[in-house]
Amino acid sequence: MVVVSLAALVVALGVVVLVAVLVPAINEVKRTSSAVRRCIVNTETSLHPMLEELRKSIADVREIADAAAARRDDISTLLSALGDTGENVHRLNGIIGGAVQVVEKPVMYWAGLKAAARNIAGQFTQKKG
Repeated sequence: MVVVSLAALVVALGVVVLVAVLVPAINEVKRTSSAVRRCIVNTETSLHPMLEELRKSIADVREIADAAAARRDDISTLLSALGDTGENVHRLNGIIGGAVQVVEKPVMYWAGLKAAARNIAGQFTQKKG
């Protein structure tokens, strides 16, 4: 009987120790689960507006991309026309440069002849004078 009493006492002590350890542990698990629940609710609350804004931004980006794709042909035509205009301006610059050289040479000769004539006329007036 002493053995049974002793065994019952050991079991009773084990249950008391188990209850003493499990009650705070269960309370801590409850508090943790409550904190996790609040955190999830807060995250969902702040996440919904952000996701909505992100959806709107993505829709705007898609709209801009679609508009750019629709205008791609117009842009390539514009750039091609600008390239052709640049080539024509370059050619026109070459033509004008050639024309200036053609006009420039006789003007230089004329200026040289005029200066020589003045010089000669100045020498004749000095000799006569």
